Amino acid sequence: MIRRTGICLMTAALLIVYSSGFSQESDTASNTLKYFNKTELGVSIGIGSFGTDVYNGIAYKVKNDEIVATLQTVNGVMYNNRWLLGASIGVEKWRYGLFWPVYGYLGYNFKRTENTFFANIYLGYGIGTRYSRGSSENRSYIAQGSGAFALMIGVGYKMKIAKNLKFGYEIFYKYQALNSSYQNFNKADTAKVYPPPRIVSYKVGLHFAGFKIAIFFP
Repeated sequence: MIRRTGICLMTAALLIVYSSGFSQESDTASNTLKYFNKTELGVSIGIGSFGTDVYNGIAYKVKNDEIVATLQTVNGVMYNNRWLLGASIGVEKWRYGLFWPVYGYLGYNFKRTENTFFANIYLGYGIGTRYSRGSSENRSYIAQGSGAFALMIGVGYKMKIAKNLKFGYEIFYKYQALNSSYQNFNKADTAKVYPPPRIVSYKVGLHFAGFKIAIFFP
């Protein structure tokens, strides 16, 4: 009886010690704050259309036919193996321009495991220029524009491929605003225009859908 009681007490003591140690380890793991890097390469295709210049009193819309190649890197801290906060810089080669996007970054891992789905949002500014282009009838002319507010929202999946190295892929939506201006012509095909063409400043938003691949450290 005494022996059985001693065994029970010893077992209970071991369970308490084990549970205490596991709890402390879990608490420590759940409150870790560590550095991370995410470097990604992506491509996005313009969707929808946007308004451009006015010709003879008619406002025209142009299909967004931009194709954008993006290379960027995110550096920041990860908390609880769930939340990621950082800053991103990169370069984007547009069909009609070149941009250097600068973003604040917020990410979320759906699980604390090495392999997990994730979601993220980028908020910032696209520094650069979208070059002008036109057509034979001047009806699809697009004035040169400079970068403004930019946004990206994406979801993806990442997996461990080596120690402190993960691979991921992601689909995303991107919005890039442009500041631009055009001349409001009336009968612009004549030699003399009266009244003179008026310069109109405006902001237009371009929308994209894309795909990225990335590597994560750690």
